[in-house]
Amino acid sequence: MKQQNHGSLRCTKLAEAVRIALLSAAASTLLVTAPAAHAQASPGTTDTGASSADADRTDGIQTVLVTAEKRSDTMQNVPMSMSVVGVDKLLNTGQSGLSDYYATVPGLSMNDRGSGRSNLVVRGISAGDSLNPTVGVSIDDVPYGSSTMDYAISNLDPFDIERIEVLRGPQGTLYGASSMGGLIKFVMVQPTLDQVSGRVQAGVSSTEHGGVGYVTRAAVNLPLVNDKFGIRLSAFKRRDAGYVDDPGQQKKNVNDGNVDGFRLSSLWQPTASTSVRASVMNQEHETGSSARVDMRPNSYTPLYGAYDHRRLPGTDGSQTRTRVYTFEIDSALGWADFSSVSSYNRYELTGPQDVTGTFSRIAAAVLGVQNAGVKIINNAQVGKFSQELRLASPDDDRKLSWLAGAFFTNEHASAYQGIRAVNGTSGEPLASGFLYDGDSPSQFKETAVFGNLTYTFTPQFDVQVGGRFSAVRQQFDSTVSGPLAGGEDATSNKARSNIWTYSVSPRYRISADMMTYARVATGYRAGGVNSILPMDLGQFPNQYDSDTLTSYEWGFKGTFPRQRLSLDASLFYINWKDIQLNTVSQVSSTSYTVNASSAKSEGAEATLRWRPIRQLMITTSGSYTHAVLTEPTPNGTHGNSGDRLPFSPRWSGTVSADYTFPVSDTFNAEIGAAISYVGDRMSSFTSSAAATRFNLASYATSTLYAGISSDAWHINLYARNLADKRGFLSATSQNATTGVSSNGLLLIQPRTIGVTATYAF
Repeated sequence: MKQQNHGSLRCTKLAEAVRIALLSAAASTLLVTAPAAHAQASPGTTDTGASSADADRTDGIQTVLVTAEKRSDTMQNVPMSMSVVGVDKLLNTGQSGLSDYYATVPGLSMNDRGSGRSNLVVRGISAGDSLNPTVGVSIDDVPYGSSTMDYAISNLDPFDIERIEVLRGPQGTLYGASSMGGLIKFVMVQPTLDQVSGRVQAGVSSTEHGGVGYVTRAAVNLPLVNDKFGIRLSAFKRRDAGYVDDPGQQKKNVNDGNVDGFRLSSLWQPTASTSVRASVMNQEHETGSSARVDMRPNSYTPLYGAYDHRRLPGTDGSQTRTRVYTFEIDSALGWADFSSVSSYNRYELTGPQDVTGTFSRIAAAVLGVQNAGVKIINNAQVGKFSQELRLASPDDDRKLSWLAGAFFTNEHASAYQGIRAVNGTSGEPLASGFLYDGDSPSQFKETAVFGNLTYTFTPQFDVQVGGRFSAVRQQFDSTVSGPLAGGEDATSNKARSNIWTYSVSPRYRISADMMTYARVATGYRAGGVNSILPMDLGQFPNQYDSDTLTSYEWGFKGTFPRQRLSLDASLFYINWKDIQLNTVSQVSSTSYTVNASSAKSEGAEATLRWRPIRQLMITTSGSYTHAVLTEPTPNGTHGNSGDRLPFSPRWSGTVSADYTFPVSDTFNAEIGAAISYVGDRMSSFTSSAAATRFNLASYATSTLYAGISSDAWHINLYARNLADKRGFLSATSQNATTGVSSNGLLLIQPRTIGVTATYAF
């Protein structure tokens, strides 16, 4: 108990440090911007605010190019709050998925539920589990994943990623449905046409309380026709170490996993003004079980051991497969730049779950079987085709610049659930164990037109206005059978909606290297249809509508004299209406979705970078998010006005330092450290006041790393979660019908020590 109290004290002190850093960042903004409010652009500055010194900042903070607004620009010029995650450090410190590095991004949190399912949360915009996503995911401008199923890509291996852009606030104008909270944008490495190149990486790691992991990766770039045509091929194979045991099955490290994949991309430049890109990516991920441990609600007292859970054999693991095909044409027409992006992506999941705690009594009552185990067979598939066409004005410093586009997507999804009573010891099916079968195929179509206009009033001041009109058409079919369904039944429903979203962003350049902006933007996620069992007819509507939000944001981005200090800071307020809420029937424990209640989210984010000397970089980032209901929820979902929204910490932050120095004419050495803090979070809303929401305790983790590198070699040693802190990514709220939490708490990875070696040619 003492150890937990000391950990809590350290977390409290770190929380205070993060708060002080945020307040200091805000004060710095006011002090710097006040005297410079009417400053003119300095000599050597273009109308876009880019300094002529940008090309030579080796002693300062480097400029980062991004494509957040579907055209290339520096991050400092984009009038919205965003972060860019550097991939090299992820590779060199064994961070392979969002669950490893999400805490380093201000305003980003996640509910990783295991078994191949996760929910991403930006600025607190979340209503809990099993709902349509509020954060969009794109891969090279291709919308990935379902708009109507709660699955998100969280473990895309970083080896062939160039950078990860995290856009905060609604992105509905450019990216459509399900990006109301924000967007995670994976930008992949593209082939080059001038030289053969490649790299090979190998790594091994050991995890406390667990086993050994390893990874091998390789990539090669081949210009087959010089300056005309080239390809890039990359592949990897990874084993993620397990650290959770199942004493019931007498198995160790049951949550270990195997991941492998490849990506083939090509680039053809038939003329100097036209390029054609095509790529195919495949990734497969298999885990033996989740990293959930069984604990008593809110006491954090293990039911078995601190790293133990008990599951029916053959449940709690997952198999996922991701495939993404893209074809892109870009051409400079002179009067405009043309882009066409065609894609098809497919996601497949098999994730059986142990639901004995929820359904064992029902199995005894319905089937007459006693002491049986119960499992749910979860199979899901999503196939998504999308086509986007864009025209954009040339980047020629004109007063009125514009972008216009059309978008179409056709998504087919299918979710199958089968509930079976099984032998409670072996997991083998019982002859009389059939409880339920449900198959729910659906189709989602979005047709949209969108555009942005930016008018430059003066070299210092411009205003960007964007809009999007989306027509959404959906088809839902459902076939159910079994005792829990009251027999066989089939239903078919359609839903349609037309949605307008908009954004307005005035921007003022204080100087060549400092900018302040405001942004008002809206976002939405599509509605849908409930699959209602016969015993639940009349309790809830069979359809639910889109929910919408409006975000108000002010921000500052600036790099200070000699480019040694930079600050990105933002304040935001979000009003969320007609929230899609998960509601549970007290008759059959079936979940439904309804539109009800409202919420707000308000807060601040800041990132401060300081390079006091050329060899040393210090980065501090943090966020404060106050996301709460502003109206109570209806019956079947328990939440009062003022209750916190799920899975969003009030405070989070990271402090890191990197020091690089030469050790010979050929080699440089690097050492670094980082501390990340994640505040306490609440689990999903419960279905009644009698059930309990988990309060996920705050935690802090530290990372140390050291490496040596040359032009060809990079060898790195790292230790993640150095103090071996226990933190939790998600929790299942107590079930109102049975009074138990069926799936436990999902652990972060314990202390992991590893080494990587990379050779580039």
